[in-house]
Amino acid sequence: MNRHNISIQILIPTAVLLLAGLLWAFVPNRRQTRLDSLCRVEATSYYVLPLAKGDTLYFPLGSDRFYPVSLHPDSVVTRVDLTAVFISREGHLLTTDSLVGRVPDTLAGADVRRRLFDADSFLIEARKHHHAVRQSLDEYARRHSVVDDGYNEVMVYRERIGRELRQLDSLHRRVQQGLQQPSREAYLRSCVRVRPAAHDTLCSAHRVVRRDGMLLLQLDGATLPAGSSRFIIYRLATYVGSSQLYAYQDFGGPTATAQPQVLKAADTAYPASEGGAWVNASGQLCGLQGGGQRIDGHRIARLVYDVHPLPVWAARNARAWLQGWLRSATPRRPRSAFSVQRMLTVDSLLYEGQVVHAAGQRPLRQGWGRLYAPGGTVYEGEWQADTLVTGVRLMRQASYRGEFNAHYQPSGLGVETKPWKEHYAGAWKDGQRSGHGFSARPGQLVRCGDWRHGKFRGERMVYTADRIYGIDISRYQHGKGKKKYAIDWKRLRITSLGAGRRVQGNVDYPVSFVYIKSTEGRTVLNPYYATDLRQARRHGIPVGTYHFFSLTNSGAQQAAHFLRRSSVRPHDLPPVLDLEPTDYQIRCAGGDSVIFAQVLVWLRTVEKRCGKRPVLYVGQNFVNHHLPQAPAALQKYDVWIARYGEFKPYVRLLHWQLTPYGRVRGIRGEVDINVFNGTREQFADYLTSVRK
Repeated sequence: MNRHNISIQILIPTAVLLLAGLLWAFVPNRRQTRLDSLCRVEATSYYVLPLAKGDTLYFPLGSDRFYPVSLHPDSVVTRVDLTAVFISREGHLLTTDSLVGRVPDTLAGADVRRRLFDADSFLIEARKHHHAVRQSLDEYARRHSVVDDGYNEVMVYRERIGRELRQLDSLHRRVQQGLQQPSREAYLRSCVRVRPAAHDTLCSAHRVVRRDGMLLLQLDGATLPAGSSRFIIYRLATYVGSSQLYAYQDFGGPTATAQPQVLKAADTAYPASEGGAWVNASGQLCGLQGGGQRIDGHRIARLVYDVHPLPVWAARNARAWLQGWLRSATPRRPRSAFSVQRMLTVDSLLYEGQVVHAAGQRPLRQGWGRLYAPGGTVYEGEWQADTLVTGVRLMRQASYRGEFNAHYQPSGLGVETKPWKEHYAGAWKDGQRSGHGFSARPGQLVRCGDWRHGKFRGERMVYTADRIYGIDISRYQHGKGKKKYAIDWKRLRITSLGAGRRVQGNVDYPVSFVYIKSTEGRTVLNPYYATDLRQARRHGIPVGTYHFFSLTNSGAQQAAHFLRRSSVRPHDLPPVLDLEPTDYQIRCAGGDSVIFAQVLVWLRTVEKRCGKRPVLYVGQNFVNHHLPQAPAALQKYDVWIARYGEFKPYVRLLHWQLTPYGRVRGIRGEVDINVFNGTREQFADYLTSVRK
């Protein structure tokens, strides 16, 4: 009887415990409790390669990134945003190894060496490109100042290129160092942040174990966040039955939603649903969403209890529960007004991102989203009222970042980058460069100024007293017809630049240099040349002599005539060859090659006799249609260009003749006004160099 009573006393509590366990396992818990057991886990990952002397290189997870290596991890990190499941009161959470890109924890020495060789080739090209761009920007800086439109923007970009060039040089030295040392493995490093579904606290976490496609993590605080719940992992796993997926329904990053959802089968393709919890009808965890498939409960239980045996796991959870029991709950995070959706737009393009719903209407794109267009073009950015306002357009050969119109065309301010080719920053209209902007290309002049319909019109200069102005004169400045006038050299001041010029202040500029016509062809001589030359020298004005080239005489004949009739002293400016043929005259003379050959004869003959390299004076039409065909020997000469429009010539030039309608005190009639292409200091350096 006593034994019978004892058996009953043992069996009844045992049965009660079993019944309680069954109730615990099979009685459904609340839906909100299940959602509170989830969290969003964000990881930034990269490979680390230690070098000698304490240096370090960082590699991206994949080898398909634009920058294959860096001195700073931020340049190569891979950011991943997934769902994770709390499974203990000590802050353990479970997700898949998609969080670290499913890459190995170490990069083998052979793979590291291959990446270093690829990086070495990449950096050689990158440094060459940046050097060429920097030279173009330096040339612009030498010829411009803060009064020029767009100067500050170009200088900011110049500083950026210089900074990147220094970084590339330093990085290349480290890569060379890595190639010289014995092969080493690179190891994976990840920074993990956790945001619980229950509230907006951001917690840091670390890895406990990685196995079988899963990652077991633990919060650094080793406690379950206040307000959060957790799933229990049963040693013998949990039945599946009818189950649902609890996860975040978005694309991660800017589209991240505040609360997880119970997803439909079609929603499992959302990237953030990776790592989501498969929950059975009793509210127990029976699987994990991984790689588009379900990781079953047996694999989960095996992973967890290989880390801690069941008694240890239970004891540690009980202790953590007691410690957290007295904590006050944290206010719940408010729900967002946005939802995330993948859908076809009215123009049959695929959109994925944030939307808002209005009664009786299709969803409107609002917030961050990505649009896929034909040809591989991708748009992503901020949408308002179903229109992309600001964002990025990614194409195979170029990228654009800035403002858009309703037709996905760049409109407003934006930056277009064509890797290794061009950088443009400025105004756009209906998909074309329009307004003010600047373009920088390796080895070419910076084009900073006005654009229209995608084409560069030119740079509108602001004329100030800080610029260097000069004049060129001939017999026409001494009278017209029978009326003759002398030049009053003591009173020379430029008083007008002609109409349509952007002038800052009053025009009252000194004449800083003067060129005087001496000869033309093989017989013509300016009768006032000797007098004007003598007066310019007497009044201390830097002076030079020019010859007007004729297509009816040879270059040798004209050079002999010029040298016989002209005076070029060591302290004078270089002689100038004035070349102004029409297209018809060039054709009649035999074409560009014939003209260039005779011009080179004149230039070389005069240079040899005078000891100064002459300057070539041409018009804008000649620059556009003929000068590009000139031989390399001719293109090395400095150029003086006549262009009378509102824009500065787009070519490497020494002087620019901006108007034939200028006015100079001391000279009767109109005078050609010229501008030196540089600063006052550069003009002084130029005078020093040509007077040697």
